[in-house]
Amino acid sequence: MFPTIEPRRATGPELAEEFGLPGGKMDSGTTTDEQQNPVLDSGFTFLGQFIDHNITFDPTSSLEQRVDPEALRSFRSPRLDLDHLYGGGPAVDELLYDAESQQTKLAIAEGGHDHARTPEGVALIGDPRNDENLIISQLHLAFAKFHNRIVDELRSGEITDVFGQVFPEAPERPEEGRSTTELLTLSNYYDDLLATAQQLVRWHFQWIVRNQFLPLVVGEDLMNDIAENGPRFFDPSGDPFIPVEFAVAGFRFGHATIRSHYRVNESFFAPIFPEDPEAPGVPRTDLNGGPVAPEDTVDWRYFFQADEETRATQAKRFEAAINTRLLDLPIRAVPGAVDGALPSQLRSLVVRNLLRSETQQLPSGQDVARKIGEIPLSDEELESEGPIYLWYYLLKEAEVLRGGRQLGPVGGRIVAETLVGLLRADPSSYLSVFPRWEPTIGGVGSEFGIVDLLRYAGVVSVE
Repeated sequence: MFPTIEPRRATGPELAEEFGLPGGKMDSGTTTDEQQNPVLDSGFTFLGQFIDHNITFDPTSSLEQRVDPEALRSFRSPRLDLDHLYGGGPAVDELLYDAESQQTKLAIAEGGHDHARTPEGVALIGDPRNDENLIISQLHLAFAKFHNRIVDELRSGEITDVFGQVFPEAPERPEEGRSTTELLTLSNYYDDLLATAQQLVRWHFQWIVRNQFLPLVVGEDLMNDIAENGPRFFDPSGDPFIPVEFAVAGFRFGHATIRSHYRVNESFFAPIFPEDPEAPGVPRTDLNGGPVAPEDTVDWRYFFQADEETRATQAKRFEAAINTRLLDLPIRAVPGAVDGALPSQLRSLVVRNLLRSETQQLPSGQDVARKIGEIPLSDEELESEGPIYLWYYLLKEAEVLRGGRQLGPVGGRIVAETLVGLLRADPSSYLSVFPRWEPTIGGVGSEFGIVDLLRYAGVVSVE
């Protein structure tokens, strides 16, 4: 995104540990009411994680290996196309799809409270990271239910495709011994049904990202500027990619918004990680991923403001401080970690983020601010000396300039230009195909948001 800026001089583990170990500069303790963001519901933290998993996946990431940031490419398609929901389609990921629907619906568990799983409890979903905690797992399930209802209502004629056309009725099932042509006609019908449903789901998801998530996170003014004048620093045309400044700094703003505890439903309140590492998995004592019992399903009213009777929990505010539970991660929360072989300092998410920014050769926050045309924060405002980590700078900027409510001008531009740029570069997105399109599901038109999606999916009651 900023290839002409020199990398920040690496300062190594000592400074990263000063910032990121328990009790260090970035330890915010257990989340309190005073640390809440009054304008951001807690569910948007996990929607951000869901978005991130859609566009980024790099299995080669290492804290020791230096890389060329200009060559950084994600192993996931750089599109907001929900490939972590749909996988490679029925031909490639057959187990993700429901056989009784002719593989037009996604498979879910009997009773609808969980994903379909293997006998060992492994979720049959397109990205295992979407089962790493209870909240994102249930959000993924909600998107699957959203898709499945769209399939049903396309077939029944209750809704239309994105262009307002009614989906045709199914041809009669050929009798045994009928021609190959008749069998292909039926097969093509179901292929078209799946593709039409996927397009509806993808466009409604993209609408939420562009018109609800981003305005909340970066502000309406910046979104209007990008809409009117286009991106200034990110042009993914030709060979779409994820900028390293976004993947390793900008979109990691979500780590600062994670609370130490969440109310999942009326009877289940828990920390993100177990307070007792030896506690059994059943009954649940934390928000770990894995099989979900009916009594542990998420009540989304506690995560998004869906009605007047239940006040949604707010996300933690944007600030250069992370809840203390993320500074001492359990082994299972660190990809590839082996118990007894992981240095204690690398159990801190902050330390890991800061060291990763050095291996990826990110520029300093001050240099990026100057490049964008902003006056950098002072050392006094940053509570540090000299060129500082880009990720830390973006969080401190949000804290100092926006009161912790949203990202500042540097962080906001990195995040917004990347996501809007990916939508513009995708020839199948609604911004490319039909920029004036508005949502058709839920009966609210341009006001469509995540709560409307959850209502249509049947996981939030209709008012």
